[in-house]
Amino acid sequence: MGLKFNEKQKKAWALLASKGKTRFLFDGGSRSGKTVLITEYLVRRALQFPGSRQLAARKHKTHAKASLWNDTFRRYLSAGLPRSCYRMNETELTICFKNGSRIVVGGLDDSDRMEKILGNEYITVFLNEATQLSYEAMQMAVTRLAQKVRDARGREAVPKLILDCNPRGPRHWLHYVGVRHVDPDTEIELPNVDKWVRLNWSAHDNRENLPAEYLAALEALPELMRDRMLNGIWRDNQGAVYEEFDEDLHGVEPFPIPDDWKKVRAIDFGFTNPFVCLWGALDPDGRLYLYREHYQAAVRTAEHARKILELSGNERYGFTAADHDAAERAELSSAGIRTEAAFKEVTAGIQSVKNRLAKQGDGKPRLFFFNTLKNTLSEIYDYRWAQGNDSRNAKEEPVKLNDHAMDALRYMVAALDRRTGGEFRSASAPARQSGRW
Repeated sequence: MGLKFNEKQKKAWALLASKGKTRFLFDGGSRSGKTVLITEYLVRRALQFPGSRQLAARKHKTHAKASLWNDTFRRYLSAGLPRSCYRMNETELTICFKNGSRIVVGGLDDSDRMEKILGNEYITVFLNEATQLSYEAMQMAVTRLAQKVRDARGREAVPKLILDCNPRGPRHWLHYVGVRHVDPDTEIELPNVDKWVRLNWSAHDNRENLPAEYLAALEALPELMRDRMLNGIWRDNQGAVYEEFDEDLHGVEPFPIPDDWKKVRAIDFGFTNPFVCLWGALDPDGRLYLYREHYQAAVRTAEHARKILELSGNERYGFTAADHDAAERAELSSAGIRTEAAFKEVTAGIQSVKNRLAKQGDGKPRLFFFNTLKNTLSEIYDYRWAQGNDSRNAKEEPVKLNDHAMDALRYMVAALDRRTGGEFRSASAPARQSGRW
């Protein structure tokens, strides 16, 4: 058993074995050697600590099975470990070792599945392609790093969190946490910053194990994609849906919203994916300002309702447009938050947003964002057309990934555009939550 490490993998192994470090981010280019190195580390820990449990997870179970289970663990074990030492439970996606240790492979895309997986305690949690997960999912996984086991020498296993990913936009929560080591909401240094270590990878680091044709294909990619997939650089996304967006133009410093400005809200439901509520206000010239966001996963609707009421205070809203889930809307209604079904036609909604982002006759756009809306701004950079598409084709749609604030934004802007002249009466009742324009 054992890989022939390249120089970057040797460095990564030394970091994983270093004392005092328990939080690791390995971010970098495609096929740079980071995931297989982590696989060897998990297997060796399983063998070292009898009875231990380790988790290797992705957002979606289907992706976890295809990539981690089939392409990574199965291939690694069959090449380096006698079958008498382990067995693979295909139903549970669990590798059971002769010494009682287990490696659990799973997805966190379903509330019941996530609760089952995170119902156990582990000595290691590995989150593969962690940029696809929410910050809350990562935090929840960390709470399960609590198993206590010892090796043959009596040494207790140190619980460790390992994250890997291909880079995305620099406003992603993982860049804040894993690269800058600051809280993604406050940008205050993490309280356990001394426990974190980050190692950046490039496909060039794994050159000896890659076909020359593969590296040549990466070299031939467009500049932004090449930076991400080859060089492992966090950059804004190629093929952005909202190519008009310019943070210097559309981003503004927060300011008190005048009481007489017309205010609206929009909601996109989620549990494993983030639940999003956005607040917007229209100035007297009809410019829309996004001024507040609630963005959280793994929390029940009742708790979201409580938070929305808390953040809304005594503000009044012309409407609250929401996704169409009847049960979720009914639960919000019972809490005093009346909603209307959102207009969900994607292409038309995107065009409405793009129209507002465009400069008008006065040289100004009609859509602005408070620069404190970190999750919304992160999604704008990452919201992209499906591969091979561009915004010129009206039939094309964006990639359905990390787009929850973008959905809520579409709901809000489309609802405004569908009201003649922007003047309407709200369908909402409670004065505290809504009102008339």
